[in-house]
Amino acid sequence: MERELGFRRILLATDGSEQAAAAVDATIKLARYSPATVRVFHVWNLDVHHRHGFWDVEVHAEAERLVQDTVDRLTRAGVMAEKEVFRADPDLVADAIAATVRQIRADLVVMGSRGLSSWQSLIRHSVSHQVLAAVDCPVLIIRAGMHGSFANRRRVLVAVAGGDDVKVAVKAAAAVMQPVESVAMVVHVAQAMVGAQGFAYVESDEEINATMDRACAALRDAGITTESRVLRSGPVARGIAEIAAEWDADLIVTGSSRMGDVASSLLGSVSYDLLHNSDLPVLIAERMKN
Repeated sequence: MERELGFRRILLATDGSEQAAAAVDATIKLARYSPATVRVFHVWNLDVHHRHGFWDVEVHAEAERLVQDTVDRLTRAGVMAEKEVFRADPDLVADAIAATVRQIRADLVVMGSRGLSSWQSLIRHSVSHQVLAAVDCPVLIIRAGMHGSFANRRRVLVAVAGGDDVKVAVKAAAAVMQPVESVAMVVHVAQAMVGAQGFAYVESDEEINATMDRACAALRDAGITTESRVLRSGPVARGIAEIAAEWDADLIVTGSSRMGDVASSLLGSVSYDLLHNSDLPVLIAERMKN
């Protein structure tokens, strides 16, 4: 595996909330030891503020102050930062973030999340969920009060299923784990599926070992110490969360499973379930290319 040098262009989406403040903290810890440049991005909506009696110029000035304060905080911490304030309707916030990701060719998005249940998030249109569906690059989701520092040393659980999922998960993990001292716990979710006619597929030990060897070897090639474990049964997200807590992980990295439509939203995914089963930050790897 080509040695990763960490993320270079980070988009930090902020709205001044408690969750956004936690995302700023995480960005500082992630970027201060790297050559990354952070674009602080804030979307403001004039109509909402008009209902509270504010004028256009006052709202824009408030948004500028919020973003500048964040840039100043990043700069004081030794992180290269720039700002962008964007106006959009509430339903188009994720689209605005996705457009900026493409414009600056961001290789990571960092944002806060309310941590609602899956049904609540679906009903209330969580921006973090929408962003995951709209962008291809890795997304790091932080909630206020989340455990995990990943500052000077990072203990990262890397959850992999198999196939191409291994490559993107390992790439994201290697980027977030450098250049500080790090150790990875590779957790392979053994696959067992039952078809429509009752045909069962259970991953063989040979397939499991091949997946684990591939993931661990790629991380070792990046200079990262690895451990490994296989999750064979039970709810996947809960099992990963329990291993992460037992191992004292700072961060969970998963493959690129994302929701793109209503059907997949109803079915759910491990990445989203992890946000409700663990108090750790979750990094969802880049979307796999077809």
